[in-house]
Amino acid sequence: MLSGTLLFPHLSAYAQPHDMAHHHAMPAQVYQSQGTVKKMTPQAITIAHQAIPALHWPPMTMQFTVTPEHPLAQVKVGDNVRFSFSQSEQGYTLIAITPLP
Repeated sequence: MLSGTLLFPHLSAYAQPHDMAHHHAMPAQVYQSQGTVKKMTPQAITIAHQAIPALHWPPMTMQFTVTPEHPLAQVKVGDNVRFSFSQSEQGYTLIAITPLP
């Protein structure tokens, strides 16, 4: 009888409730492309970019949100650029941008 009692305490760990809804935030996927800057405001940049195969996107012109962490001081309208962005609930956000020579 004693041996049976000793076996059951380790099973109590399995009886503890676990929050299966607890999710760890996945890092946002970052995509890269090249394009030409068409318009700039302090909050957004519009880029005519090349196709982005990872998203099955053809070449197009679209707007990306700009955050204070990624200022646009080094680029101007008409510049050819290499850039990276991520997608969130708020849309597409610029992560990095550099002018091409």
